[in-house]
Amino acid sequence: MRPKATPVWLNYNSSNFLGLALRSLKSLLQLDYDDYEVVIVDNASNDGSFEAVKKFVEGTGYGKAEIKVVRSDVNRGLLRGHELRLEGARP
Repeated sequence: MRPKATPVWLNYNSSNFLGLALRSLKSLLQLDYDDYEVVIVDNASNDGSFEAVKKFVEGTGYGKAEIKVVRSDVNRGLLRGHELRLEGARP
């Protein structure tokens, strides 16, 4: 059975505003909703932000959300980045 909702959180080189980005991600992970997953898509970041986001997620006692992380080998832009969730996040 698939979740009822799948928010996609797209990252690309967010190290200059990492605190804000992680607060945004934290609020998404703390939604009061019973059946959802969060897909984090990294659009080939090369500034260390992907590693920071991944470390944050691994150390977060997130609530009910299932988290999937997908990383692109190239920056595909906003729309194609969101499409990666379909290619890599679901079996």
